[in-house]
Formats: sequence, C-alpha cells, structure tokens
Amino acid sequence: MIQRELVDRLSELPWLDQVADTVSGLTNPILDSVTGLKDLLHGRWLGHALHPVVTDLPIGFWISSLLLDLVGAGKSAGLLSAAGSVSALGAVATGLADWTPTYGSERRLGMLHALLNTAGLTCQVVSLSARLRGRRLRAIAFSATGLSISSAAAYLGGELVMNNGVMVNHTAWESGPEDWTAVGASSDWAEGQTKPLEAGGRALLVSRFGGQFQAISATCSHAGGPLGQGEVKGGVVTCPWHGSQFRVDDGEVVRAPATFCQPRLQARVSEGQVQVRA
Repeated sequence: MIQRELVDRLSELPWLDQVADTVSGLTNPILDSVTGLKDLLHGRWLGHALHPVVTDLPIGFWISSLLLDLVGAGKSAGLLSAAGSVSALGAVATGLADWTPTYGSERRLGMLHALLNTAGLTCQVVSLSARLRGRRLRAIAFSATGLSISSAAAYLGGELVMNNGVMVNHTAWESGPEDWTAVGASSDWAEGQTKPLEAGGRALLVSRFGGQFQAISATCSHAGGPLGQGEVKGGVVTCPWHGSQFRVDDGEVVRAPATFCQPRLQARVSEGQVQVRA
C-alpha cells in the first residue's frame, strides 16, 4: 500500500533522531524531577493510556469550530477554537510522556507525529489571532489548514498504536496453561522469594508469601519486556526495559509507564508440587 511505504520511509528519516535527542534532553529532566508526574500523564490512575482520551478534545473542538464558521456562527466558532487550543496542551503533555520510552522507528515516527501536531496547533493559534482582529476569512483558512495537518498527525498516531503497539497491553493475547501444570516443589521457594519460570510456553513469576503461592505473567504489559530479568525488591518487580513496576502478588501497577496490570494466574500446592493454570 502506498501509505504503508510512505510511513515506513518517514519513520527512517535520520534528522528525526537529532530532533528527538534534543526534545528528550529538554523534557526528560522535567518528567523525572516531579514525583508522580509520569504516573499522572501516562494514565496509570485511569487503567490505560490517557493520551488517546485527551486528544479527542482538541480535534472535536476544532472540527466543531470550522463547521460553525461555515454556517456564519463566528463568535461560537472562536470560543471552540480557543477551547481546542487550550485542551491541546494536555494532549501534548500526555503524548510526550508516552513517547519518552520509545526507541528506533517508533521514536522517530512519534517525533514526526509530535511535530505535525505542533504545526497544526500553531495554525489554530494563528487562526484565533486573526479571528480576534476581525479577519474572518484568514481565520477560517488557518483553521482548515491546522485541522488538515492535525488529521495527518492523527493518522501517524494510529500507526504508532495499531501497527507498532505503543501503549497497548502486550499481555492481551497471552493464554494458558489451561490445565494445572507443575512448576516445581514448594520447598524450592523460600518465604518471600519470587522465581521466574515457564509453564505451557508462558513466562511467569511465581512467588511465595505467607506460605501461599501467587503467579503473574512475566511479560511486561507496557512493551513486552522480560520481567523475569527484572529486580524484585519488597514484593515489587521492576521491568528492565522502561522501569515499570508491578506487585508480584497480584500484578497491580506500582509505577508507570505501564498502565495495565499483569495477568494473574491461579496457583496451588498439590502433593508438594506448586501448580499453576490460567
């Protein structure tokens, strides 16, 4: 497909790496310095990524503004145009947070997505300025141009999510084992110990707390990282790829960028053997 070839070529533009390095160098210290900011922007409290939710606001406002302009409701169009520009700031902040853990072609494509959205927002601000000075036709022209640019950026955003799997649940398609499967003798676990292992072709973390056994998926829900290689401390495992943290007893997210919990499996002890099943 033509659009597929175009996206592939755009995602390999080398100058995007240079821009990305500059942007991350400026923004990462801010995101890292404010406690809880990443959790807020990633949407850990929401249970999934916040960015797609927030992006509906500016696009909806700007489309409505343009339609009102076309029917002559200039004042109402101006109000919605301003609301769209203000709400776009939230989309910028959440999108930036989701972009920071990416790398390679995803990082470059995300940077292009951000640049196009910045251009679209700039056009909307110019449109609003023209509107305030009574230049209606100029305002409509920049509004339409900005919306067109933002639509192209939205297409790239769809590529990042649907094709590259950015900020989707990477454990959504995991399944099994369907039957109780032995993973080791109960005596192999000390109290409070977590062990990475495999059952039915599925990577797991099996822990023992208070004499009870718990099992969660060892594939990080954020980007598919190997939790079995992560550090376990205080009942919390840290993904070695992007630093997401989960409780090993129930899979709950402790720290972003992950927003989805780790799937939990059933675990029991039968005849001295620890057994698990989905």
